[in-house]
Amino acid sequence: MDSFELARLRAAALHDELAAAGADATKPLALVRAATARFSFELTFLEVGDPALKGARALFDHQSGTICCVDAGSDSARALLVAHELGHAVVHPGSSTCHDHDIDPARSTEAAPVGLQKVEDYGVRERRELEANVFAHEFLFPRPMARRLHATEGQTAAAIARTLDLPVPLVRQQILDALLLPVLPPPTQAARSPVFAPDPAQDTAADHRGTPFLLRAGPGTGKTRTLVKRVQSLLAERIQPASILALTFSNRTARELSERLATVLPDTDSAIWVGTFHGFGLDLVRRFHDRLDLPPDPTLFDRSDAISVLEQILPTLSLAHYRNLWDPVIDLREILQSISRAKDELTDPQQYRVFAERMAGTAEDDKARETAAKCLDIATVYEHYEAAKHTRGAVDFGDLIMHPALLLERDEVARTAVRLRHRHVLVDEYQDVNRASVRLVKAVAGDRRNLWCVGDARQSIYRFRGASAANMATFVDDFPGATLGQLGISYRSTQQILDTFGTFSTGMPLPPALANLPLTAARGSSPASPEIRTLLNPDEENAGIAASVRELEAAGVALRDQAILCRTNDRLNEVAEALENRDIPVLHLGSLFEREEIRDLLSLLSLAADRFGAGFVRIAGLPRYAIPAQDVKHVLAHLSDAADYALARLPGLVTLPALSAEGRAGIVRLAEDLKGFKPSALPWDLLTAYLLDRTDQVRVLAAGPRLADRMRAIAVWQFLNFLRDQSPVATGSPIQTLLDRVRNLVLLAEERDLRQVPDAAMQMNAVRLMTIHGSKGLEFDAVHIPGFVKTGIPASFRAGCPVPQGMVAGAAGSVDDDAHRSHSQEQECLFFVAMSRAKTHLHLYAHQRQANGNNREASDYLPRLGRTIRRIAVPAIIPLPAPAPERTAIAFPENWECTHEHVSSYKKCPRRFFYTHVLGIGTARRTTDFERTHSCIYEFIDWLAEERLSAPPGHEAAQAAFDAIWAEKGPHDSAYVTDYRALAGRLVNALVDAGAGRRFREAAPLVINYRNGTVVLTPDEITERSDGIIAIRKVRTGRRRKTEFTNLDYALYQRAAQQNFGPTAVVEAVHPSDAGVETVPTPKSTKTSDAKVETILQGIASGAFPPDADPFSCPRCPHFFICAATPRGPIAL
Repeated sequence: MDSFELARLRAAALHDELAAAGADATKPLALVRAATARFSFELTFLEVGDPALKGARALFDHQSGTICCVDAGSDSARALLVAHELGHAVVHPGSSTCHDHDIDPARSTEAAPVGLQKVEDYGVRERRELEANVFAHEFLFPRPMARRLHATEGQTAAAIARTLDLPVPLVRQQILDALLLPVLPPPTQAARSPVFAPDPAQDTAADHRGTPFLLRAGPGTGKTRTLVKRVQSLLAERIQPASILALTFSNRTARELSERLATVLPDTDSAIWVGTFHGFGLDLVRRFHDRLDLPPDPTLFDRSDAISVLEQILPTLSLAHYRNLWDPVIDLREILQSISRAKDELTDPQQYRVFAERMAGTAEDDKARETAAKCLDIATVYEHYEAAKHTRGAVDFGDLIMHPALLLERDEVARTAVRLRHRHVLVDEYQDVNRASVRLVKAVAGDRRNLWCVGDARQSIYRFRGASAANMATFVDDFPGATLGQLGISYRSTQQILDTFGTFSTGMPLPPALANLPLTAARGSSPASPEIRTLLNPDEENAGIAASVRELEAAGVALRDQAILCRTNDRLNEVAEALENRDIPVLHLGSLFEREEIRDLLSLLSLAADRFGAGFVRIAGLPRYAIPAQDVKHVLAHLSDAADYALARLPGLVTLPALSAEGRAGIVRLAEDLKGFKPSALPWDLLTAYLLDRTDQVRVLAAGPRLADRMRAIAVWQFLNFLRDQSPVATGSPIQTLLDRVRNLVLLAEERDLRQVPDAAMQMNAVRLMTIHGSKGLEFDAVHIPGFVKTGIPASFRAGCPVPQGMVAGAAGSVDDDAHRSHSQEQECLFFVAMSRAKTHLHLYAHQRQANGNNREASDYLPRLGRTIRRIAVPAIIPLPAPAPERTAIAFPENWECTHEHVSSYKKCPRRFFYTHVLGIGTARRTTDFERTHSCIYEFIDWLAEERLSAPPGHEAAQAAFDAIWAEKGPHDSAYVTDYRALAGRLVNALVDAGAGRRFREAAPLVINYRNGTVVLTPDEITERSDGIIAIRKVRTGRRRKTEFTNLDYALYQRAAQQNFGPTAVVEAVHPSDAGVETVPTPKSTKTSDAKVETILQGIASGAFPPDADPFSCPRCPHFFICAATPRGPIAL
């Protein structure tokens, strides 16, 4: 049980004790007074600014037994202060002082794993304050009371807050914790852990003194136990606890270490600094902010925040490669990865430019020259990014290591202060350090005699952030005189599993002293041997995994003790769906923002930010409203004028003609549920009021009988917890800012930490599904590893972010060579980590054919496992019938025409076509400075097309016409308005030049005939060349792609040209931003493209609109939040 749950249990027990003794539990101030009397504490309320408060809001003096609080605010506010200090008094030894930001009525037990909370909650002080917050909330309003009042008695959160005189946010959060997180009964008897013979090497390592020390510790050998022994050994020598610094890489590991120390050292653990490298870096940045030219509490950017800042700047920069001006986020994703990678190597913008220029000067082939050119672009963006952060007093995650490391290297005063405070440095998971971390450790560790590290080079799986097993190999070089130790007993796995991953590791490209670490199983051997099951195809592989899970369950392995580890989240989602379809419970959230219940809430929020009301499509399908599809179409048509936010127009929708009675009733109910909400509301406030005051949604979620219902409840809890983290660069509507941030988090894969199931759910009896990266540090009785095939495990190499030659310390050969080598090593480490999570059962799965029927070979790693793995000849499966395809009944009018835009839209995504062209959802362009510029360009293109029919204008007339458009609609409030006007001016001139020597015709619609229908294409331009040949043109203002002419649009243009103007007609592509005018090559055959168009025509006619998921396109789609909801019933166009 973790420290937060212990704090809650103590608080609830105290509440019950005082209530039983006669204290009024409905009066918070009376309750805390009874508590102070119970402990014989003196409670004093003082004026703001009283010297006794020492500048704090409240404090607890341990020696005198006094709680002092400011005498300000309501009774409930003062009670919350006192309850917080009571939490310190009951849970923590010693005195405490608390400030405004320490006391948060809406804070939950677990921090949202994003933004600042991702870093700071595992600092010593922050953790203590969070535990005191948890105690205060539970003491004033225990979860059993929250459950009874809201779920059983049906009281709203607002009514409860009024009755108990408590802050509404506190009441809401306690209800959410009580109802959405699982309540697990305490075990009737504590499970006995097996007792194994101790490994003397643990004590030897813990007692080491005098030189830097690196302990090589394989899976399950007791790394954390040995680290705790090290701390105990130091304290036994009367080393001050505050002088011990214990660093690790993940919050999970930091939490586990903190709890282990709290168990064995309850009186001293709080004085030891335990946390992540980034948490320690944040502590140093705050401590020495003045020396870093930063504010005392700098803003912390995540990549989504960086995107928000840079997407305004990027279009104004003169870049050679990164010129996706319409959607700069795509380019910025790669650029920010490169900047982050530079910070892993402590490379600042100036050094990065030097490396890039040197690479450009020495590049000998096209690939190297292209990489160098990209790096020069990145250097420019890097410089502007750092300047933008400095202006805002901000840092990013990379800065949390880079700034302190460089500061301590150059600043003797700061270095001395840190070394005096942290005399003993312990580093867990040393294989995960990068060069920035190594240099920070060097700077902190002083003469390094008291540096103690532990790790396993075979588990180095974070290459994308610069981690490398090479740092373990060079430990003796980085820390001269170092001593190496090794643990030899594994307490986790059976001998068979040790032999399997041990056999594999001997072939890993590591020094023998790191690759070959023989282990003896404390558990001995087992009847179960590692095995591989080969099925026919991926679907059958999923069926085989399901059968294997059930077999093990029947043999006594509980579902909660089984884990399925996949390399990618996409594969995890496939397996999760397959198991759920076979009624096997799974503990898997997946992409939080793409879950149905979360998209329901996002769609609800979008009504306050979207004038076209797209969210109505999804909300209409909720059982609470049940609005038919045809009514939805009527509503969307009414909202298409974008007169106001959809939220404000809900009451007026009930008067629309032609609504069904059912639809009108649903709209009335929705309008009542959202009555009084404002577009300016904070997302957490709006949704918690909707869920806890206006509707019974939380009660319904909590009452769900199935584990899948519990997972939906957990997902909602996780999402609401995330909403409390506000973007530091937010401007304008909080709801719109949130929606934009969600899109960016998904696009950048920055939401992966939100896929983690909250700790409170870990004991649910369900199969655990996670990526191999996410399984690090965990163990399971049975481990299933799907996709053990070529290009599955190991994955094929994909080029990552550009890296200039010479930047990566210790890299050998070219940048490309080093990238391939690093990828190969990481893939081997990933497989090693996956296998070594298993305690008793290890099952691998492969398939013989791909989904398209092509053959698929077994993994290249299979021969390296030798005879340690058993092959199952005929694996069992749990089959399922093929699902029936979904169809939507649509009545098309006789005059309906399928246009080339329809074909193109359906080709990109049938579901997007449905929303845009069937339901008719309006969409607005985003209002970035570039997009406002782009809108001006499109308006100019329309003007130019009209003018060319009579007399083509020259540059001067065109610029004058554009000036008129710009004066009315340009981004004049932008700091970069001059740059945007210059950019637009170049495009205007290029568009004019594209018409030189041509006669233009009116771009009338052209009909294209296919076997099962016709397509109507309206070209952007129709011109006649001087030789009389007709050219129909497609104009694109973006950059020309390398594969531009493979786009189906050009096949449609070719068909239209030949069918309407004869075989001599040509198609031209116009790219004013770079390529100018090009003649599109005529294809040798149209058979393939014709078949694609005919398939699309058939799909539209039959009502087949499946979503075509894509990690890049989906987050940028205007319908991202409503996908793939379909309103109930037929639709008539």
